[in-house]
Amino acid sequence: MATGETIPRIDDPEAVKAEWLSRLNALVGEVEGWARAYGWRTRRISKTVDERRIGSYKVPVLMMEKDTVEVVLNPVARFVPGAEGAVDLYAAPAYDDIASLYFEGDRWVVHSGERPDPTARESVVEISPRPYSEQTIRAILDEMAVNG
Repeated sequence: MATGETIPRIDDPEAVKAEWLSRLNALVGEVEGWARAYGWRTRRISKTVDERRIGSYKVPVLMMEKDTVEVVLNPVARFVPGAEGAVDLYAAPAYDDIASLYFEGDRWVVHSGERPDPTARESVVEISPRPYSEQTIRAILDEMAVNG
């Protein structure tokens, strides 16, 4: 946003927050079901997010564990540039990003890339959007279980 621009006002912040939390709960529940069916142990925790436009609220965070690998599905914010919400998927405890899920239009989209080669001189990683699906999430979890 350029200097001097104002953030558009939201008429009903509570309705926006409720819709976002409903969307997050559905996403976390679906990913949790897929992960469990695929042999991952799961547990939910919550964290507080504070956004200037809708205030402070608690979101579900999904912890997934298989063997010695732990992956976290962590909501970031409802208001992000170019999307109507963002959720990160990363390896813990290093917090290495694996993918980000963005709610674009009327659906979730997964942005992920190849893990960089630690011996490469450049560390640019191409991020390519993929449809949010059970197959996409399972492929990401498979990669983490193998490369964790």
